[in-house]
Amino acid sequence: MDSRLPGFDPALLAAIRPDARIYELSHAMAPSMPVYHQHIPFSLALHRRHGDPHPKPREDGSSFANEVIVTSGHSGTHIDALGHFSRNGCLHGGIKVSEVETRDGYREHNAADIPPILQHAVILDVAAAQGVECLKPAEEISVGDLERALAFSNAELRPGDAVLIRTGWSKYWTDAETFIGRRGGMPGPGEEAARWLVARGATLVGSDTPGFECLPTPGVSVHAIMLVDHGIHIMENLNLEEIAPQRFPRAMFIALPLRLSGSTGSPIRPVAIA
Repeated sequence: MDSRLPGFDPALLAAIRPDARIYELSHAMAPSMPVYHQHIPFSLALHRRHGDPHPKPREDGSSFANEVIVTSGHSGTHIDALGHFSRNGCLHGGIKVSEVETRDGYREHNAADIPPILQHAVILDVAAAQGVECLKPAEEISVGDLERALAFSNAELRPGDAVLIRTGWSKYWTDAETFIGRRGGMPGPGEEAARWLVARGATLVGSDTPGFECLPTPGVSVHAIMLVDHGIHIMENLNLEEIAPQRFPRAMFIALPLRLSGSTGSPIRPVAIA
């Protein structure tokens, strides 16, 4: 395994309560959705339509339609593979980019290497813990902010947990220029908060912003700390608006990355059960 994601533990399924419900944690993918400006736009167009002359409708009157989708692995709600970031020409584990980078993507640390995700998660509602609807652009989340969010939900961060950070940024999902940070940046953890998450044993992190970390970056790249230095995958554009107000101390987190060989990221449809 190429990351700190925990292996499957059957006891996790046994811990799900009979009265638990499933919470959707993704945004629907559509051409109108905001896409970070360094990634290609998402598009979807019909390739075949019902009623097209070729092929002819079948004798029973049935017909089919299909589409062409063009997307980055980092569009919509997605997960970063470890090949997404490098430091000094090396990926996680000291793998040289020059030795694994090909025309068809990366031979190692690509999205197909990410295993199915089933683990406990802690939702840190930093915005609500501060008493605000949404954090400000370029607002750096500190260690104190994370600790207050833990206390706000009476939660405990345990080694092996996923950490999902709510900043309230989803309110700008329909305001693309603000959402992707072109109006002053976006909120997120700074270096100290990132290292605190690593030290506390987080094995997966994510947020409701398209950049996870505070942007513009005030210091060391949080992506490099997580992906390169520690092999911790990052999820972005999570939709935490429904689950966060419930203030669950813990939830079961499930996400299945697409097996995109060579890709530096993959769309996901994450859910939480609580």
